[in-house]
Amino acid sequence: MTSTKNIIKPLLPVFYIGLLLLSFPLFDAAFTSVLSYLRVAAGRIGTSVGVVPKNNAIMLGIYKPEVPYSMTRVDSLENMLGGKFDIFSFYQTWGEREEDNFQLDLMRAIDRHGAIALITWEPWITEFARNKKPGIQNNRTDLQEVADGVYDDYVRSWARDAVVFGKPFYLRFAHEMNNPQYPWSAAAKEKPGEFIDAWRHVWKLFKDEGAKNVLWVWSPKGTMAHELYPGGEYVDWVGTGVFNYGSYGEEVWQSFEYIYEPIYRSALRYEKPIMIAEIGCSPLGGNQAQWFADALKGLQTRYHETDAIVFYNNPADQTLAGSVIDWSVDKNAEILDMLKREVEYGIFKKN
Repeated sequence: MTSTKNIIKPLLPVFYIGLLLLSFPLFDAAFTSVLSYLRVAAGRIGTSVGVVPKNNAIMLGIYKPEVPYSMTRVDSLENMLGGKFDIFSFYQTWGEREEDNFQLDLMRAIDRHGAIALITWEPWITEFARNKKPGIQNNRTDLQEVADGVYDDYVRSWARDAVVFGKPFYLRFAHEMNNPQYPWSAAAKEKPGEFIDAWRHVWKLFKDEGAKNVLWVWSPKGTMAHELYPGGEYVDWVGTGVFNYGSYGEEVWQSFEYIYEPIYRSALRYEKPIMIAEIGCSPLGGNQAQWFADALKGLQTRYHETDAIVFYNNPADQTLAGSVIDWSVDKNAEILDMLKREVEYGIFKKN
């Protein structure tokens, strides 16, 4: 009679293989977790403090919808200007989609190009699964939920990837918090304390994760919204947008000085570097090239504390209801010649 031991012995290899297969997901998850931890730990060691070297020149930046996803056209533009852009601007929303994650490959592409990224990080929260339910308002933001830590896992993951990247970049979080167009603005207007709490909470999560390479850009619309300022400890740069809509809609032509003077004066009180994070002039209603000539002259002679300017080169902006505005500067030869001169020996010339 065959013993039980003799029956079981040949089956042991099958048993162990089956056990190994069943355990693989656990080992795989553990390995992935350890690998992720090591990447972040290495990033913390190699992360540069978020300080951008200063020189006498104003930093020159651009937003083009295809950048940094494709660099071909910006390469051509830089060749025309005879110099490199210092800043590439792009926009990201919050959420659980792949495009809502920290874009490490894009950031490395910008770094290889010799530029610094400016990310406008918009806290829309409708792309989180918990908010995809009947009766939940589309395009909403709940600043109190942000401050209470509801989205901490997402923010921490984003911050850890920022640590892995390790190089300085600008983070323009919840921009134009006083612009009714954005839901975080409506919430901020009703309860300014919620906006400040949300900002400080997100800032602290980045600090806890070791993301010391992030330069925080507080960027209201128009003159500074002092009641929404998170405090000097939580802000590295003060940003703003300068747009002349010309004769679009019910708008009227406005000079650069008319728009920027009160913004600039109110920004000086914070004693922070000042960035024009978006600048554009409509081609309708006046002389676009002359408007930019006046702007560049003003930066040279009057607005000396402006440290960076980012051209909003969007050919199909639809933020003004009922209008599609072409803010492009690279279609105007006169403007390009003007920028080339400034790159060669003007306000954008590097030491």
